[in-house]
Amino acid sequence: MGSNTFRLVVFRFRPGGAFQLTEEVREGVRLSSGQVNGRLAEAALGRAARASALYAAFCEASGISEVDALATSAIRDASEPEFVLQTVSAGGRIPVRVLSAEQEARYGYLGAINSTTLSDGVIVDLGGGSLQLGAVTDRLLTGAKSWPLGAVRTTEHFLAADAAPTALAALRAHVRATIGPTDWLLGGRLVGMGGSVRTLATMAQRAESYPLDEIHGYHMSRDQIGALIEQMAALPANERQRIAGLKADRADITLAAAVVLDTAMEQLGMATLEVCAQGLRWGAFYERYLGSQEPRFPNVRAASVLNVARIYRYDRVHAEHVAELALQIFDGLASLGLHSGDPLEREWLWAASILHDIGVIVDYNDHHRHGEYLVMNAGLPGFRHRELAIIGLLVRSHRKALPTIGWRAPLMNSGDDTLLLRLAVCLRIAEQLERGRSQRIRQVQLIAVGNAVHLRLGTNGDASVARWAASSETGAFAQAFGRPLTLLPGS
Repeated sequence: MGSNTFRLVVFRFRPGGAFQLTEEVREGVRLSSGQVNGRLAEAALGRAARASALYAAFCEASGISEVDALATSAIRDASEPEFVLQTVSAGGRIPVRVLSAEQEARYGYLGAINSTTLSDGVIVDLGGGSLQLGAVTDRLLTGAKSWPLGAVRTTEHFLAADAAPTALAALRAHVRATIGPTDWLLGGRLVGMGGSVRTLATMAQRAESYPLDEIHGYHMSRDQIGALIEQMAALPANERQRIAGLKADRADITLAAAVVLDTAMEQLGMATLEVCAQGLRWGAFYERYLGSQEPRFPNVRAASVLNVARIYRYDRVHAEHVAELALQIFDGLASLGLHSGDPLEREWLWAASILHDIGVIVDYNDHHRHGEYLVMNAGLPGFRHRELAIIGLLVRSHRKALPTIGWRAPLMNSGDDTLLLRLAVCLRIAEQLERGRSQRIRQVQLIAVGNAVHLRLGTNGDASVARWAASSETGAFAQAFGRPLTLLPGS
């Protein structure tokens, strides 16, 4: 129950198993609009009451019995808390928890720490009513502060009439004075969350014709935010919705949000922000799902890969054996000096190996294409977009055509085409060795003989099918590594 938006999200999960967001309903209520000395406006309370009644009816009709309603700054700061709580609880049908500023910061932190690789840095959460900054050290929240600098409040106080340069300058000065010194924040990476941050990220992506719709993990610079500020300030509020990516119900408040965010980044000395789409509500979910005193995934990237695999009902035994063989091939080739053995490349190969067959849930035919689509659209929190594209391409190229970068080029680095080819060959050979899903190939050993590479198979029974299948990849191996490959009889 935010100051600008009430959002209902539904999660389905099995303890220790897959979890998935299955429904989301969003209502703009502008609860903090017109708030004076903590007193909420009657019209705002009416909008909130209607949204709450709708959500209560939704939960009742869907048979959802476990409901956790979290109220943030507008309700927390209300001067008539009992009346407001009764109004937003749909007559007691929704149990509402009013979060303290510390609790709100903690849930935002849990959302960020379980969906990014943030270890040391700062979390900025920009809502309708407040701006929060949190310090993270060694993956622990070590400090947090909150100020009434949300998008709705700052719009009403500074930009309600126009967006003249003097008004924008006054807002910037107010933000600087309100935040004050930031020496309690030790720097590092900056991760941002909240509806306004997500909106600005979407606008920035549309402005540069970004090839992905995924905003989680997107890196947005102050230069991009500055360009959006100029674009919005040049238009009346009622015309800003024409800007690609800007929703109509946020068209009037996003300029103030951008100025607040940009000024906060200036204060922090941060040039770039990593967007986190998993905020407070995801943090509350992770607390429920992980169920520990400090609910954090030990390894966010591995947890993301395994969760997507479980959602799409992967064949665990087959996938894990393909991954084991692929990594043995990767390591063996590195020991021969045929590539550097980069740990990141190894991790991407593992991820693609675990996910390579998830497209079968759609259909076996073209399951490599279906698998890439599922990976790219499910997302892998903790991986950057380039990494997501690499893993998706490896899934696509585990059979049939070898990888081609194509439309993904804006995401990629120079040399990624050769990187993809060598990783794809490792995965393709491993998949062929496990073609019969019998785990008869226990291990592989790579041996350099002159200019050639010999692949010796450690077998558990008849390996004729595996040798026959893997021999189809000798041409791809030669293309990737410039050497012929010979498969030796099993032992």
